[in-house]
Amino acid sequence: MPIPEAGRAAGHVLLDVASAWDADASDEQNFETANLAVERLLELDAVRVDVEIAESEDEADDEISVSVDVSDLIGPSALLLHRALELLAERGLDRADAIAQLREGVDSTD
Repeated sequence: MPIPEAGRAAGHVLLDVASAWDADASDEQNFETANLAVERLLELDAVRVDVEIAESEDEADDEISVSVDVSDLIGPSALLLHRALELLAERGLDRADAIAQLREGVDSTD
């Protein structure tokens, strides 16, 4: 199944974040880089947020419903991970070992 245009563009934004990430930079600088990517993802409609307010006579009783659709972000994320694992496997790293190391990396972030 092809990825929609917003998903394709989102994949490039994710790669931009990876290429801009600087291990020598402060967490704050890298966080700002990531925030710019989030803004770009919203501009691309790769992440859609819908807010509905059901108004009542008493404003305190208004019901707010928030819906977030990240489907155009999940597709390219999965594709990029799969491709990265393929590239690692081509260089001799076992897929299961690579996944285990990635999990360790996720768990070790503070």
